Amino acid sequence: MSISTYPEFVKLVGEYKIFPFSDLIPDHPSLSALVPSDSWHTETEFDPWPWRVKIVKDEHAAYGKFFGSKASFIHIDLFPYIQPLLTLGKSVDERYNNGLMSQHAKNIYHIVKEAGNIDSRLLRKESQLTAKEQKKDYDRALVELQNFADIVITGAQESDFEGGWSSMCFESSGHWLQATLGKELPATDDLSEVRGIVKAELSEVCSEKALKYLDKKLRLSV
Repeated sequence: MSISTYPEFVKLVGEYKIFPFSDLIPDHPSLSALVPSDSWHTETEFDPWPWRVKIVKDEHAAYGKFFGSKASFIHIDLFPYIQPLLTLGKSVDERYNNGLMSQHAKNIYHIVKEAGNIDSRLLRKESQLTAKEQKKDYDRALVELQNFADIVITGAQESDFEGGWSSMCFESSGHWLQATLGKELPATDDLSEVRGIVKAELSEVCSEKALKYLDKKLRLSV
């Protein structure tokens, strides 16, 4: 299977519900695996590189490093149920107080939440993790927050100079869902019900190996 257009990509995200940017989930498709290598970074309509942001802007999917260090897309209808599973049904401060979150991640989350939407360059400056030796702490905290689905990637800020890399923009997932998209998060006092909804959705579209992977990551059988 291969794809070459943005609408095909949107359709697959809607079909598989959880769709990695690159190979991540066993026996499961990913964007990089399905698009021909000569289409990347061509700056044409067939270049999938901008799709990762466009699909968020078009309100089809959430985007972030929800599983480890690689990015994935989660369909917008399922994300409100995935989010409380990744947060363990607890707030950032609750997880921090329980020793489940780093100080850097907690601080960065509150900066993002207060800002509403903030690009990575400004976020790093606001976090005061600007020294060269602090970059790993900053990057690790960003991944940590995405793994918990506390923040999502919502855009890309162009570089101030020609040829420079764009900077990712972040929002708290709660702000993105409720303020930006006007959606509500499900009640999290009964995570077992949320797990049942997610497992039923994924069981319809995932292979046995893929479901086993996601079951473990999302704690669906707890």
